[in-house]
Amino acid sequence: MRFNLSRNIIFIIVLIVGVLACNTANLPIQRVEEVPTVSQEQPKATDAPLIEPYDEKAVPSNDIDAALRLAKGDGKLVLLDFGANWCPDCLVLATLFEDPSVKPYLDENFYVVHIDVGYWDKNLDTSQLYGNPIEKGIPAVVILDGEGNTLATTQDGTLANARTATAPEVLGYLKGWVAKKP
Repeated sequence: MRFNLSRNIIFIIVLIVGVLACNTANLPIQRVEEVPTVSQEQPKATDAPLIEPYDEKAVPSNDIDAALRLAKGDGKLVLLDFGANWCPDCLVLATLFEDPSVKPYLDENFYVVHIDVGYWDKNLDTSQLYGNPIEKGIPAVVILDGEGNTLATTQDGTLANARTATAPEVLGYLKGWVAKKP
């Protein structure tokens, strides 16, 4: 009895598929003359440049030393940017640093050193040297004068939610840090 039931179910399925095939065989074929395409003016996600500001192989002490030497000579400040390439907020901040309303001011007043913290497993010694600014999240920033003195820090997590920041806000932070210059 069980065998007959299974055979009947298979027969019904084959019958339904056959009926559907016969019914669709008589439908008119519609040809699409023009295939819709994506507008060439619309950028694709794959067209966006890959932003990876944090060099995983960099030696932060060397980069900081070089920036401090330059800053001591011309009076600019050094901006230490602690973050990671996997971190959306870090990438947003890096993008805001490149914004046309921010970049000229940043370049005129700062040497930027991006420091990769990985998954809180890289360059932690460098973070500790500057008061562990990453404790409440990344990105975190430390501002140094040419002598290496800390003028400002976002140790309180101010930039850890950078995805909500705007270019004018970032510019405001930069101007506030420059105002602390001795």
